[in-house]
Amino acid sequence: MTFISIEFLLFFAIIVFTYYLIPHRLRWILLLAASYIFYAILSIQFIPLLLASTALTYFTGIIIEKQETKKQKKKVMLVGISVLLFFLGWFKYFNFVNDSLRAIAKYMNWNYTVPYQEIVLPLAISFYTFQAVGYLVDIYYGKQKAERHYGYFSIFFAFFPQLVAGPIERARKLLPQFKVEHSLNYENLNYGMKRIAWGFFKKTLIADRLAPIVSSVFDSPNPTGSQIVLATILFSVQLFADFSACSDIAIGCARMLGINLTENFKQPHFAVSISDFWSRWHITLSTWLRDYIFFPLCKGKKKRSEIYLAIVITFLVSGIWHGAAWTFVLWGLIHGFYRVFGDYTKHFREKVASFIQLDRSPVLHKWVKIAITFLLVCFSRVFFRSDSVTHAFENAQLFLTINSWRPSGIVKAFEIFPLLDLVIFVFFFIIVQLFQYIERKNASTWKWLAQRSIFARFAFYIFIIVSVLIFGVSGNGFVYGGF
Repeated sequence: MTFISIEFLLFFAIIVFTYYLIPHRLRWILLLAASYIFYAILSIQFIPLLLASTALTYFTGIIIEKQETKKQKKKVMLVGISVLLFFLGWFKYFNFVNDSLRAIAKYMNWNYTVPYQEIVLPLAISFYTFQAVGYLVDIYYGKQKAERHYGYFSIFFAFFPQLVAGPIERARKLLPQFKVEHSLNYENLNYGMKRIAWGFFKKTLIADRLAPIVSSVFDSPNPTGSQIVLATILFSVQLFADFSACSDIAIGCARMLGINLTENFKQPHFAVSISDFWSRWHITLSTWLRDYIFFPLCKGKKKRSEIYLAIVITFLVSGIWHGAAWTFVLWGLIHGFYRVFGDYTKHFREKVASFIQLDRSPVLHKWVKIAITFLLVCFSRVFFRSDSVTHAFENAQLFLTINSWRPSGIVKAFEIFPLLDLVIFVFFFIIVQLFQYIERKNASTWKWLAQRSIFARFAFYIFIIVSVLIFGVSGNGFVYGGF
């Protein structure tokens, strides 16, 4: 039962109906039961791990708060975080480390006998582990009181709309909302349904239509350079549509229950720099890394070289969080390099823009920066999408080859699309771009739509639903659901 299914919509409809039917004092039981049922349907074998992680974090938080000295609090916090990271490390990274050590041993002619382990990655472990670590750190620094109500805390840990792929929430924002009595509100229901529908639209008409096209190139033994260029750009479109759709559905579901989740995307492919990109892409992860990795690493540091090292380490953690493979490590390091290089050359680039008089045309200057940033992000995603380091470097070389960018080659590369699929994709891609254009001009497309006539509003809503039903295709879950 994934988000993109009739079963989920029926399941959620029952939850919403019951939620507003029962007294407030019983709603936490409903939300907790719904969260565990949802998780059990998707990954029942890892319910014990989810329960153990919840209990560990709950009691560790209380023990931290009860300690009298900062030193004692820190010891307890580190123990709790170490156990959580051990769970994450065992299930997600054991075979990655084991295979890497085996490869090194083979190269060095050493005897290495630790066998490969058949370990299945628990659903959502990366997301709920980071949320738990942030909770414990906040208690240690006095930013968060340890939650005493085990039920409310368990919902915070496993709230089903955002459990599988975020947003990664902070306890001080999410926990209080579970305790407030939410009355049936038309605006919340209306907005929530629109966000869910828009998520379905992006997922089924953009992301899942592009997924097999992109895979056909990256899985091909001999793709052309132009095919790699096109497939990488399309993968960037697919990844944004897929992940932002997941966040749309999560935010929409939560809003229908009266809960406000954090926005996770702000049109990242219109960023004017890598720094700007990371303030728009997977925002809750970016801010988590900033607050719990980067800031502690920078504490007391004043030298630029030390700050740059902290940046690289932070992006390295980001890469490792995304996946247990060297391709993700390289992807993280590439973004770390981008960030450092961008900061180091900022004044030089401003001088170049002034010298060639590019800064005299602010609009053109902005779009040049957007284009460069997007292409840099696309290049990094060659590593993100490739299934091995060898293939990643082969694909990266093709991506950087000048001949791969010849217009005739790019046009020919579009042959990977069946004609009908291409027409359908282009049409709905334009719709998404128009939606985002209105959003850039008016802050919220939904508010802009609310100011149109009732006929125009409902025509658009019906268009979304009919398009999903007729032209939508469904893949195998969300990309970030596998992290």
